[in-house]
Amino acid sequence: MMVTIDKAGRVVIPKGARDRLDLVPGTQLELEVLHDAIQLARRREPGRQLAWAEDGRPYFPARPGHVTTDADVQHLRDVLQR
Repeated sequence: MMVTIDKAGRVVIPKGARDRLDLVPGTQLELEVLHDAIQLARRREPGRQLAWAEDGRPYFPARPGHVTTDADVQHLRDVLQR
């Protein structure tokens, strides 16, 4: 997906990508420079880290002392179905 940097250094994330990743105004992203690439990743609260299995399916890794609720799972389903 090609995007352009404007004269103020801003990049617009296309609506389809924002919808798929549930990026709304105020969402914090971590920016990391990797050699000659830039990686943006959603900043997640501890305990809600979403991981991806080798086959591409999302899951919440087990974490001592944290329970994944039905609401967590429903939110994930809503995000992925957009």
